[in-house]
Amino acid sequence: MYTPVRRTITPISSFVILLLLASCSQKPASANKVPTDTLKVAAASDTAIDFDKLSVSDTGSQNAPYYIVEVATGHNFDSLKSISSNAVTILSSKFSMLDRIYKSGKGIVVPDNSDDEIYRGEYYPRRPYHEGNFVSIEMSNEFDDENADKLKMVAVAGMYAEQKAADSVAALLKNKIPTTKIVKQDVYMGCMH
Repeated sequence: MYTPVRRTITPISSFVILLLLASCSQKPASANKVPTDTLKVAAASDTAIDFDKLSVSDTGSQNAPYYIVEVATGHNFDSLKSISSNAVTILSSKFSMLDRIYKSGKGIVVPDNSDDEIYRGEYYPRRPYHEGNFVSIEMSNEFDDENADKLKMVAVAGMYAEQKAADSVAALLKNKIPTTKIVKQDVYMGCMH
């Protein structure tokens, strides 16, 4: 006579499942840093915009549309770092690479000695929920075309859920850094780990 096997979830199994679900919501250690100041910039209409509140989309989708302020693109990290420094000064912002480094022949990567075993030595893309008031250098193929030049980089001055926030930042930069433009891009917001 066949007796069906009864399967139960043990407390250990429940704990493992809970850990797996929780890991998708974790951010890299540097992403947990919260800026103490909120950048407010007068838009063309003279209204102040709180960029920290405009940086995150509430869509619930795996992808969400964002307006990315691209300051300059190229293959020379030192040149892009210099342009980024100018943008930081103009915006009274900060330069933030999320503890990533530039590595010749690879671009922007998580250091080889990082605790993040998954992305160690690879590019970890910046997401809009990271601090809103930043200038950074990112890998261009993450923003333009994933099949584009894998070593081309882009100096970014924020990722915004609303176009008016990106327009305000771009307007401040455009006079001194004419290569500044806004690119609307769907950004992957799903689990990275």
